[in-house]
Amino acid sequence: MNHAARAPAHRTGSNWYSEAAADLPPWLRRVALFALAYQAFFALTDVGLYLRPELGAGVLLLLMCGAGRRPWRELAAQPAVRALLVLIVFVIAQAVYVAVSVVPGIPLSAQLSTASKLVRLAVFTCVTGWWLSLMPRAIPRLVLLMAAGLLLSALIYLPWTQIDALWSGRMRSDLGIPENLNGQLAAIGGWLALCLSMALWAQRRERGRGLVLALGFLAYVGCFCLLLFSQSRGAWLAFAAVLPPVVLGYAWYLRRARGGLGALVPALAAALVSGLLLFAARDLIVLRFAGSETVVSEAQQAAAAGTVAIASTPAPPAVAPGAPTGPAAAAITAQQTQVNNKAVSVRMALYKLGMEKWLERPLLGWGLRTTPSLIAESRRDMAGQHHMHLHNTYLDALVGLGALGTLLLAAAFALLLREALLAWRRGLMPLAGFWALAGSVGIVLIANNFDSLLWRFEYGRAPLEFLFGACLAWGLIRRRRDAGQGARD
Repeated sequence: MNHAARAPAHRTGSNWYSEAAADLPPWLRRVALFALAYQAFFALTDVGLYLRPELGAGVLLLLMCGAGRRPWRELAAQPAVRALLVLIVFVIAQAVYVAVSVVPGIPLSAQLSTASKLVRLAVFTCVTGWWLSLMPRAIPRLVLLMAAGLLLSALIYLPWTQIDALWSGRMRSDLGIPENLNGQLAAIGGWLALCLSMALWAQRRERGRGLVLALGFLAYVGCFCLLLFSQSRGAWLAFAAVLPPVVLGYAWYLRRARGGLGALVPALAAALVSGLLLFAARDLIVLRFAGSETVVSEAQQAAAAGTVAIASTPAPPAVAPGAPTGPAAAAITAQQTQVNNKAVSVRMALYKLGMEKWLERPLLGWGLRTTPSLIAESRRDMAGQHHMHLHNTYLDALVGLGALGTLLLAAAFALLLREALLAWRRGLMPLAGFWALAGSVGIVLIANNFDSLLWRFEYGRAPLEFLFGACLAWGLIRRRRDAGQGARD
């Protein structure tokens, strides 16, 4: 199709679509944009009513089937997509092999059901990435929709009448998703809000800059509070480790592009406010990192209510004057032992068990569904809790997929990140977009050292489908530019 024929279609959606989308029917583009908006809005929240984020990705997949051969041809030319295809074939074949030859006690349907979570992450990353490549201007707006969904989740789920309990650490925030995942998403949201503020500060002549700056800064403060309330030490560490280098790196490139270090002003303001919030939440932080002191009040309440099972414990030390005695004291001691085990000993036992089981089957692994059974059959002291994973995504991958599957997984996602890097070096990817992506990936990689969040939960997969899909989208845009298509992406 010549440029004259493409121009009208481009003008009808100049705020959203690139020229590469001109070949598609207008209704298809509009439905795809709506599905992306739906997926983004519900990616970070759970309001029930069957409003699942991956329903949007499923609609996008159906729409791709109506777009002809072009999507499949373009995706097949991407090295990252080929690597994801190899990973999908391996995961499915390994699930069948494990069900037949390794752990026949677990049905094939159960192995395939668990393996399908990783398959969905890979497939929906490709689907989301292809549609985002047709509307790159929509990516910042979709990120804002994700933030709006997170805000809705906070408004619905936060116990506003018990906010003092959140600040003191007596209660963890519950946004309808696991607390550690809540912390990871809040950390990513905080970095994206700060990155937006820095980008807007550097663009001094942008219309409406002041209002958006204020909203971005308020979003950072809100995400930082949610990060504190989640009490996820892994997310805290990821945020503290990633934010300083990416902020300095982004500010350095902004200085080279526009001159001056003015972009550091929002970062310095965020650091000041973060320090004040950390001081206000000092009790929460101390309680989260303390040992037995963190559970005395909870154990006393549980003992009074009769909800603590008294476990066999070593002989207690001498009772101090005024300390509780009898069953209440025994319950407190048992609760302290259980919580300390949960905080340190249980995870160390899980890590040790994971390494032992991986060394038994280092190449092909045990299957993703087998890990909970391995933990249960180990009969190790888990403080009376039943763990479904090893609290480390990389160790879960080694045990479940073996070294071969883990290598395929790492290679696929490394190739996805390479696409974004190459597009940025070519000047196709916006500076703010690249550093927002780099910081988000860094937070995800570090946070998954302390929990298994990569593919296990739908509300962990949906943001990653956008994150890695954006990497793939810029790779597709780069290849179209090389082929002389979509020169105005």
